[in-house]
Amino acid sequence: MSVPVYLLSGFLGSGKTTLLLRLLEECARRELNAALLMNELGQIDVDGSLVSEKLRLPVRKLLDGCLCCTKRSELESSLVSLARTVPDVLFVELTGVADPAELRELLQDGGTAHAAGLELAAVVTVVDAGTFAEYNSRFSADRELVRTLRSQVASADLVLLNKADTAPEAQRLKARRAVKKQNAAAAVLETERCRIDAASLLHGIHPRRSAAGAAASRGDAAPAGAVPGASAGTGPSMAGTAAAASRTLKTLPTAQPLADRYSGGSLRSLTLPAPAGTQPERAEVERFLRELGDGLVRAKGYLRLGGETLLLQHAGGRAEWEPASYPGQPYLVLIGSALDEGPLRERWASLYGSRP
Repeated sequence: MSVPVYLLSGFLGSGKTTLLLRLLEECARRELNAALLMNELGQIDVDGSLVSEKLRLPVRKLLDGCLCCTKRSELESSLVSLARTVPDVLFVELTGVADPAELRELLQDGGTAHAAGLELAAVVTVVDAGTFAEYNSRFSADRELVRTLRSQVASADLVLLNKADTAPEAQRLKARRAVKKQNAAAAVLETERCRIDAASLLHGIHPRRSAAGAAASRGDAAPAGAVPGASAGTGPSMAGTAAAASRTLKTLPTAQPLADRYSGGSLRSLTLPAPAGTQPERAEVERFLRELGDGLVRAKGYLRLGGETLLLQHAGGRAEWEPASYPGQPYLVLIGSALDEGPLRERWASLYGSRP
């Protein structure tokens, strides 16, 4: 029995991790054993920490997020390693500047990953409805990045026009036309915070351990890789997602570094640790980000402000804050072009009343 693989693609800040969380919640509800492969642009794994915190899953931090020098063989090795754990389903969340075309090839018939028992189920690309057309225009001089943006859409089976609630109708229509120009065959859905019918997307996937239990009751041999001694159930309610995830997904393979060709063109990442000193206000941090102008595409990280730890997500010129339980050293990751590291670090340190 092959393992279905879902590739989650999309540009920086579009909402891929939000979609991943919704799919993992559905896996918990249906008692599916999920495997997870995540990639991060930069050397600190913000999204892995978020998944670990939201669903209480043991997600390992990526130690090397640099995509400039990774090789195809490393990608194949990571996929084959996860295939050996024989999960019910495998999710791969690509970095926001990754091209899913090469990975799709590996999972199609004749590829190494396909030979290892992995079978591509779908490529889902998330698009920010309010910025997609703008980014295609803004980065028009960066051929590598424009190619990546277009390939993310062209490779998709399903495109989510996400953040539709924050985009005027004219922007949504423009984004839809741009998507259809690159991929006329893909299904296109407008979503808010990636709210989709996850059950339909995962239709037909069943727990292998349930199949093993049914086979045992008939006296049949259990399927290869099935977990014996477990029976089918109706699964936990969505209200108990966190507890259910820790119970039914406790064998989730930890995230592996994903080898990927760097296709972000001129975009680079910069990590700013939060220095010791007086904690700034939210408004000061948001002003710092606005000062970067169009050079900043994405910012995210964990900061301690006003005596509490907060997760900051900044994309499309909008900042969102939410309480978090991240226990490590606070930091902020910036992703953009023409980020002048020296002055940026000095300006960042000044918010805390200190020097870099």
